This record gives sequence, C-alpha cells and structure tokens, in this order.
Amino acid sequence: MSQNKVTRPGLEYIFHPRSTAVVGTVPDSQNRFKLGNQFIKVLQDFGYKDPLYAVGSGEGEVGGLKIYQNIGDVPGVVDYVITAVPNREVPQLVEQCGKKGVRVMHLFVSGFGEIEDGVGLELQQEILRTAGKYGIRIIGPNCMGIYCPRSGLAFGLDFSRTAGKVGYLAQSGGQCILGIKEAIRRGIYFSKVVSYGNAADINECDLLEYFTDDPDTEIITAYIEGTNHGPRLLQVLSDAAAKKPVIVFKCAATEGGSQAAVSHTSAIAGSSLTWETLLRQTGAIRVYSVKEMFDVVTVLQRCPGIKGLNTLVLGHGGGSCVQASDDCCRAGLKMPMLPVELRQALMKVYKTDAGNIFKNPLDINPYWGMDKAREAFIAVADWDGLDLVLLHSTPEQDPFVPRDFQYQVHTDTLIEWAKLSNKPVVLVMNTNTAPGDDGLPEKSFNRALEAGFAVFPSVERAATAIFRAYSYYQWKSGLSKRR
Repeated sequence: MSQNKVTRPGLEYIFHPRSTAVVGTVPDSQNRFKLGNQFIKVLQDFGYKDPLYAVGSGEGEVGGLKIYQNIGDVPGVVDYVITAVPNREVPQLVEQCGKKGVRVMHLFVSGFGEIEDGVGLELQQEILRTAGKYGIRIIGPNCMGIYCPRSGLAFGLDFSRTAGKVGYLAQSGGQCILGIKEAIRRGIYFSKVVSYGNAADINECDLLEYFTDDPDTEIITAYIEGTNHGPRLLQVLSDAAAKKPVIVFKCAATEGGSQAAVSHTSAIAGSSLTWETLLRQTGAIRVYSVKEMFDVVTVLQRCPGIKGLNTLVLGHGGGSCVQASDDCCRAGLKMPMLPVELRQALMKVYKTDAGNIFKNPLDINPYWGMDKAREAFIAVADWDGLDLVLLHSTPEQDPFVPRDFQYQVHTDTLIEWAKLSNKPVVLVMNTNTAPGDDGLPEKSFNRALEAGFAVFPSVERAATAIFRAYSYYQWKSGLSKRR
C-alpha cells in the first residue's frame, strides 16, 4: 500500500453509494408532493450523479424515472435505499432489500421505538433482526438521513453544494435542517451530515468514531437528545476531542425536555448535571442552541489559535461600547485598560477625547474619515497587552446620517480595521436594529463575511463563542502536557 494513501474509516461507504433507490413513490400525475417523490426531486436538483431509481406503486414516472413496483425489479446494484413508506411495510421491505444486496437503508418513516405503543418497538426489533441477517446498516428510523456534498446526497432543496470541513450528527431532523441553514448563512460548509433519529442501529457513538477518523472532517458538531450507550459515549467523546474540536448541543436538559426526547427519538436523556460532567470530562464544548454551535465553529475556523482573553473592544457609540464591554466581561473575556502612552497617541490623532472613549473600550467615530480611523487603530493594534480584537458596529444609532451611508461607512471601517490587525479579530454587525425593507443589515453582514472574517450578529454571542473556543484550546494544551 502507498504510504500516501488516506485510510478511510469504517462507515465511509454509507456516504458514497454506487446507486440509490427511493421507495414510496407514485407517478407525478397522481401526487407530485408525496414524500418519496420529494426525495427524488431533492436528489435530482442537488445533482446526484450516480444511478437513481424510483420504487413505488402505480404505472408511470416520477421526475422522469420509471417507477419499479419492487426493489427486486431494479436492474443492477442498489447500495442505498431511502424508505418513505408506512412503518408496517418496512419489515417486508428490509427482507426484500436484503435479498437485493442493499448495504444501507435510511428509514425516514416514524412509528417505531419512539412511540409508547409496543407495536412500534416490536417492528423496530424485527427490522433489526432482518437487517442483521443480511448485513444491512440502518439509519433511523424517524430521521432525514444523509447530506454529503461530495457524493451528491441531500435531503433539502436549498442545501449548499460546497463541501467543507465540518461534520454534523443530529438526532432531530428539524434541528439538523436548522443547523445546516444557520451554518451556510454563516459561511460554514459540511463534509458530511447525518440525521440519525432513533439510532436503532447506527448511533451517536458510531458516528462520532467515524468523524474522529474522517480526514475530510476537522470539526465535529453534534445535536444529541440522549443515549443508550453511556460508557461508550464517554470513551468516544474523549477520543474525538483529543484529536479535533467536538461541539455538542445537548438538548432535553430539563425534565420536560427529557420527557419530550423519549417521545421524539426514544433516547434516554439523563440529567443535565450528568451531561455537564460528561462533556467537561471529555473536553467537548457544550452549547445550548444550533446558533451557539456555529458561533463556536465560526471562531475555530475564521479566528483560530486564540492564545489569551485580553480583548480590545472597538466600536462607535458610548452606550454601545459600554454594553459591549459588559457582554465581553460577562462571557469571561478580559479588558485591560490602554496604557497612558497609547491613550496619548490617540489624542494626537483626534486632538480631543470629547465624544470618544480612549481607554478600552474605544469609542471612535467612523464619520471623521477613514484616514483618522486607520491611524487610530494602527496606534493601538500592536499593543503587547492584547490577545485579540473585537470590532463592533451599530449603524442605526446615528439620527442625522442617511441609513445607506451609515451601513456603508460602518462596514467599510470594520473591514479596514480587521485587515490592519495582526491579532485574532472578530467582527460584530449588530442586528438588534430595525431591518427595514432594503436588506442593508444582511448585505453588510455578508460583505464582512465574504471578506474572510469571523462575523457575529451580537457582541454577547461573539464573546461567548470566543471564551468556549479558548477554553477548548486550553483543555487540549493541558491534555498534551499530561501525555
């Protein structure tokens, strides 16, 4: 074997099927919006290139594909089957797939171990016995399946075709979709995503092990409601976090949430304290929403290697700067006061501190011109007492400046400052103002994002993400020393 050949982990084949069949389709002329038909449309629109087959009822076509009445009628190899049929039909389908040589089945359908009716659990156990007999791996039941840009697999009409370096496993299909959309809006792209539902077969431990060894994945993100594999999860999380950042949104942290999780995916949620201890012990980064999850990813990808928490906060508006300071300190960041010589350097630029703050935070008016803004930032940017810079903008607080000019000046100034910094830098485009009908807040946010910087919609979220990323770096550094 060549020394340069990349070793792929065991579940790699589920992301790269040689062909895919969707079971549960009808002719377009009968019901264009049947779920099986929608899976066909998504795959075709996404650009799935390998053979794609439709299996269902009725003579005709769906999306230009002939509908086969049975999986056994499909010509050639079928590796991956997406199942959109009622739960009572699944056991027979698994048997048919076994005889066909199918390797992976995604069970979109619900009504198995997550419901209180004992029939659902019996059905789930039956399909597992049959799948085990034929060596079929099961994703689900009760899930959305796989999104893999490199292989053309997807389950959403507007998913990005750009492949990235983030792996995402999610018990909830809805949280999985929301996470994908939040990430893409933030300029974050995925290596692979798995919505795994009930985890009757392939579970969170299997997927964490896979992503740990996957060379295409540099950051692991996970939405977990609960587990039936506590000791193993402890081990795989520890192994994963030792190699790459692992960010976990552990939902069902309350009594009500735990009860809902059992009904949703049959997971054993456990107490919040137990999970807090587990995640801290393993080095995983705990968050409390998908937005927070991808806030942390934003720092890790676009502002990596933060070496300390001493932060320079720079923006415009006295009240906004004071609030930004509170948000940073509350999150755990530190804000050392600028030394006298640097404050004097700023006074030389602006001649007076009237209407400004020259301590930390810095309140500098961007409307006094880019030359002055640039000179002021250069005067303080290389201070050895700083580890990072947080630049924030709240354009609409100026009552006498046209709205479009506000956004133009604020965005230009933040990007200019960020380009001048030799320190890690994050940008905040505050979105707590009226969005209007012109799309200016979103356009400004996207401009800063496209410039390549870590961008956030609030100082609070930025500071919290910075602290979590820094804490992970510290944990990993300590782990390396202990080893």
